[in-house]
Amino acid sequence: MASNRIKEDDMVKPGKFRWLLLLLLIAAISAPGALNAAATAKPAIVLAAFGTTTAAFDTYNHFETKVKERFPGYEIRWAFTSRKVRHKVAKEKGRQLNDLATTLGALKAAGYTRVAIQSLHIVPGEEWDKKVVQASREIPGLKVALGKPLLSSPQDQERVLQSLARTFPKDLKHTAVVLMAHGSPTPQGTATYMAFSRLLRARYPLQNVFLGTVEGRPAKEEAFDAVKQANPDTVVLMPFMFVAGEHVAKDMLGNGPESWKSELLRQKAYRIEGITKGLGYQEGIITIYVDHLAQALKSL
Repeated sequence: MASNRIKEDDMVKPGKFRWLLLLLLIAAISAPGALNAAATAKPAIVLAAFGTTTAAFDTYNHFETKVKERFPGYEIRWAFTSRKVRHKVAKEKGRQLNDLATTLGALKAAGYTRVAIQSLHIVPGEEWDKKVVQASREIPGLKVALGKPLLSSPQDQERVLQSLARTFPKDLKHTAVVLMAHGSPTPQGTATYMAFSRLLRARYPLQNVFLGTVEGRPAKEEAFDAVKQANPDTVVLMPFMFVAGEHVAKDMLGNGPESWKSELLRQKAYRIEGITKGLGYQEGIITIYVDHLAQALKSL
């Protein structure tokens, strides 16, 4: 009888172990943080932009849609590097925009350990150096990869020009195109804008495509002088910025005496045309940014 009891116990044990394993699995799934851990298996994506207080904010929504199409299933957060923009949006619209450190801190609290940050700046200038690169190092415990700004290599510059060229008028003899960039206070940012300006002149040596900046070099006066010498009938003012925000509405196309439109009209009664959508709506430009993001994700 004793030997039979031992055999019966041996037959029961595997069943008990299966039930025990099942109960442990249920407990693990139900435990706090289990689903969170599953959700954070992929890296998170942070899109870091300067920001805007205008209706051009929709550009960011458009870009996020494109990122989701390329990278489905990823958590996407935003960070805005301009303190002035964040403050103004909070005061006037009651909406909180986070800086990069705050966004990264929230992701770490949510259980993420890897983050790809894609800069939506045009050049690797002050915002990139101080508000993206430096800020990305402020949260310990996160592995961070950085997607570079738009114009970060000669290859990027070629691709950007190819995208822009599709939007230029066919007649560049009687029509001039003036690109408005923000400009940069840093040597690297300025050098990048100057390099792109030289590329424009090399590609359009006998045609009217010029780059100027709101602040810095190449100076807007250089672009205006080039337009005067070319003596076109029409001038197309085009933002060389991710969003066509306040700079475009006021500095480029405003009716004030210091707007680019007003300064050009003092030269001659040109026919002025203004482009009111930023680079963030151009498919070719979006592809460059998203390719930079893909490289950052791959490095994680």
